[in-house]
Amino acid sequence: MAGIFTFIKQPSILLLETSVFLIPGIEKAIALFYDSSSQQTVCKELNNHSANSTINDFFISEPIQVQKIRNKKFQWQWMSVSQLPFEAVNNQVKQLTIFDELQNIVLCLGFNNPLDGHADLLFLYLNRNNSCFGVSDSNSSLTTNEKSIIGSLVFNSLNWVLQQKLTDSHTLISMNQRMQYLQVENKELHDELGKIKLLYGQSLVAICRQHLAAIETQHNVRFDFDAGAIQKIVSYTGSSNQLIEAIEYSAKIAINLNFGHPQSTIVLKSWELEFQDSNQNITSNIQHPVNERYLKTVHLLDKLESAACLVSNSKQRLTGENVGNACPSPISAPAITDALKNHQKKVLHLMEEFPDKWMTIRNEFRPIKNLLLNKQVG
Repeated sequence: MAGIFTFIKQPSILLLETSVFLIPGIEKAIALFYDSSSQQTVCKELNNHSANSTINDFFISEPIQVQKIRNKKFQWQWMSVSQLPFEAVNNQVKQLTIFDELQNIVLCLGFNNPLDGHADLLFLYLNRNNSCFGVSDSNSSLTTNEKSIIGSLVFNSLNWVLQQKLTDSHTLISMNQRMQYLQVENKELHDELGKIKLLYGQSLVAICRQHLAAIETQHNVRFDFDAGAIQKIVSYTGSSNQLIEAIEYSAKIAINLNFGHPQSTIVLKSWELEFQDSNQNITSNIQHPVNERYLKTVHLLDKLESAACLVSNSKQRLTGENVGNACPSPISAPAITDALKNHQKKVLHLMEEFPDKWMTIRNEFRPIKNLLLNKQVG
């Protein structure tokens, strides 16, 4: 489960929470520090009596005296309760003095706050005897030397925690700034790439229109592209030569399919643009090697399949005449019948060897269906 880095917390709050774990048996701790969000000195208390320690807000009754201590330069000093320059009021009770246990002694620690240049104060409440340091049967009071050692150890330990917090904070800030910079840079590159792709795609459309000019002049027609076809051209990533060949091929097929009802403008649809070599060989269509003597038959079936798909997509009947007109070089229906008759044995062999190929003509084109039916009957 994800959590929040401890060093993201307010420094004095982090020290407040750490202090109760640093010194065994500590009863409570109070932090008095400058808060940048409210721009004033605030007071927080953590009571360590219960298992669920909570941090409470307290009211500063003598802000002038508090500020005098914050103005002093010191690392640590021991104070009695009567020397504490403020009165804290619990937020659940209208007014309550919490410094009423005169037998406790208070270790005051000062940490420089770079925001206002004064010291943030941490008050730790310890017992007068040694019991809170692991000597449970000792009732003797802490000596001056022992207090000096405790003060130095606690200050150095908490100061190390504070310095680690600052180092980790700066590291995380630097990392976040770098990540934000990379995100902005990545977005700029992405936007720039998008512009380049758009310009490149627009140039491809212009090239296609340019290469259709000769066909337009020869057949007295004008070609245009619908939105889907333009998007398909813009998204094209192959070679420009193959694109031009595919566009010219589709234009010729469109002229054939519009024979008998001529139009001044022929709009090429996206489904009419097939960006593949219409004369591609068997190795690009079939996963398994084929004997070279079947290549011409494969080419014939590929050509008929491609033409049949165009006819089917244009919602026309799948007749020999329509399929022949949709071929790159138009052929008549009788010529298709003769070609299939000459390649009959090879067609049947290929249809059996590759049952997932040429599905349109296999299932819908009558000349092929008749060949397959005759084989089953025979």
